[in-house]
Amino acid sequence: MLALTMGAVIGPAVAVVTQSGIPTAVGAGLAGSAVAFVFTARRWLRRYWLLRAETSAEVREVLAARVAFYQRLSADEQREFERNVRCFLAEHTIAGPQQKPVSDETRVLVAASAAILLFGREDLDLPSRIDVVVYPEAFNEEYEVKRKGEILGQAHSQGPVILSERALREGFSRANDGQNVGIHEFAHMLDLEGARFDGTPSGMDGASARAWAGLVHGEIARIERHRSILRQYGATNEAEFFAVASEAFFERPAAMREKHPELYELLKGFYGQDPAARASKG
Repeated sequence: MLALTMGAVIGPAVAVVTQSGIPTAVGAGLAGSAVAFVFTARRWLRRYWLLRAETSAEVREVLAARVAFYQRLSADEQREFERNVRCFLAEHTIAGPQQKPVSDETRVLVAASAAILLFGREDLDLPSRIDVVVYPEAFNEEYEVKRKGEILGQAHSQGPVILSERALREGFSRANDGQNVGIHEFAHMLDLEGARFDGTPSGMDGASARAWAGLVHGEIARIERHRSILRQYGATNEAEFFAVASEAFFERPAAMREKHPELYELLKGFYGQDPAARASKG
């Protein structure tokens, strides 16, 4: 479908720009379709083999020891989660500033952050390639590493996702506090529409998106009045609200279901998951 769409767009565009005739436009359209098909097919063929591969013992050990979400899954679900982790590790670059290597454990925790969000929906995906830059500590606006820096993570619409390694590790060590920088920043990437973050995730269906729009400002007002389980940063704007709400959905699901039932149901529908029910079984 992507290949045909690109061909339909490229062909007429070439005809207009070059003032060529229909045969040339058709040829250009077919060429564009072929390029798009090869690009798409290569990605999905590679993913096919990744899904068939085995998860290394080292990756499995990190997930079992550090990722509470993974620990609550059944054996079959754990294998599915591992496949998502393998795909992320293979398809996205994870390194420190200036491509400095980071530990394998850190790489697995980064991948697990994204895999948590994608676990419930096969049709939900991140942009095709994300560069993840992991700083050892928090950082400031000039990207200077500071132990007491105020920035723990950033998501850029046309650039990398940046994470503090310390914050990433702490997020998985304290799995019930509603704060996980990896989940937060990758939630932003699900919110990305074009070149901006607007607080309504692009994979949300029309009816849910309308319900979400009607809910957000009331929920932000609750945060401002300190009558919400969501942390204060969620009141910054609509985009930060979605990211903070996503953190709480996975880390404090029972509290969200009780105190914010409508919000919980919308996120449950969007992510295709019911973490409160899963937590009650574990």
